[in-house]
Amino acid sequence: MAKYTVKHINTVDIAEGMVLAEDVIYSNGLLLFPKNTVITDRHILKLSLYNIRSVYIKDFIDDPTYTKAPIKRELTPQQIKTRRNFIKFNEDYKVQENKVKDSLNEISDGRSVKITDLFSISSNLVSDLGTQSDLFNHLCHLKTSDDTTYTHCLNVSMLCNIFARWLHFTNSQIEALTVAGLLHDIGKMKINPNILNKPGKLTKEEFEIIKKHPKIGYDMIKDRDFDEGIKQAILLHHEKMDGTGYPFGLSWDKIHPYAKIVSIVDIYDAMTSERTYHHRYSPFKVIKIFEEECYGILDTEYMYIFLEHIAHNYIGSIARLSTGEECEIKFIHKKAPSRPIVQVDNNMIDLEQENDIHIEEIL
Repeated sequence: MAKYTVKHINTVDIAEGMVLAEDVIYSNGLLLFPKNTVITDRHILKLSLYNIRSVYIKDFIDDPTYTKAPIKRELTPQQIKTRRNFIKFNEDYKVQENKVKDSLNEISDGRSVKITDLFSISSNLVSDLGTQSDLFNHLCHLKTSDDTTYTHCLNVSMLCNIFARWLHFTNSQIEALTVAGLLHDIGKMKINPNILNKPGKLTKEEFEIIKKHPKIGYDMIKDRDFDEGIKQAILLHHEKMDGTGYPFGLSWDKIHPYAKIVSIVDIYDAMTSERTYHHRYSPFKVIKIFEEECYGILDTEYMYIFLEHIAHNYIGSIARLSTGEECEIKFIHKKAPSRPIVQVDNNMIDLEQENDIHIEEIL
C-alpha cells in the first residue's frame, strides 16, 4: 500500500488525480464526496459550486502515479484585449462599477435611490454593446478588481438583463430582474470583508455569518417601494430546489421565480470569475457542471434556457481545447451545449463524441 501524508490545501490548488484524505461535507451535513475519491474536473467544479474553500488530500510519498497539480500557463489573448470595443467596454465598465459601489453604499446608509437609476447602471452597458456575444467575450477577459462584490453584482445584473430578454419578459419585468441582480448581494455590505475574501477554509462560525447576507439585504430594502420580486430575489437567491439552500431551506414552488433566475446567474458568474479561493473556469466547463450536477438543485427549465443561450453566444469564438489545439466553435448541441462541434484547421470535431476532449479556455 502506498504511503502518504495528509495535506490541507485550498481548492484553488487542487488538481485532477489528487485523492481525498477525508470526506467533503457541506455545511448542512450533505456528503459531497467520500474519502478516497480521485479528483476529476467535475469534482473541482462542484467544490466551487458549494463554496468549499479547502480540502484534505493524500500526499503520496512513494507512488509514482500520483498526479501533482499541473503548472497552469497564463493566456494573454491580445487579439481580444486590443480590440477597440473591448477597450471602450473596459473603460465604461470601471465607471459603472463605481456607480454600483456608490448605490449600494447609499442604500446601506438608508438613503433614497431611484429604481430607474439602478436599472441604468447595467442596462447602459448592455445597450452599448454591438451584440450579446460581445458581453460574454468581454467578461471572459475582464480583470476582476479587488472589490469583487461590486463587480459580481454588476455582472449578475447585466446577465439578468439579457436572460430576461431570452425569457421574453415585459419591459417592467426586465427592469425588475436587472435591479434584482444588481442588489442580490447587498447584504454583504454588512459582512466583514476579511471573511468574504478569505482564501482558506471558512470556519463553521464564519460560514454562518456569510449565510446571513440574504436576510440582511432583505431587511435593507423591505420597506422601500421596490418590486416584490426584487425583494424576494435578494432574500431567496441561495435557496435550492431540493431544500438544501439557505436561509430557510425552501424548495420548488416556494421560491420566487426571480430568485431562481438570480441563483443560476449568480453561480455562473462566480465560477467564471477569478476569486481568492478558486481560479476562473471556462464558460464551457461551467456549463458542463450545470448539466451534470445541478439537476434538481436549480430550476431545470430556467437553467437549460440559460445554458443553451450562453453556449450559442460563443459560436464563431476561438477556443483552446484540452489537447492544446486552437479551434473555432461551429455548432451547439441543444441537449449537450457544453460539447459543441468545433473546427481544428480543416477538421471538424464533434466533442459530444469525444469524451476525452473538452474546451479548456475561450481565447
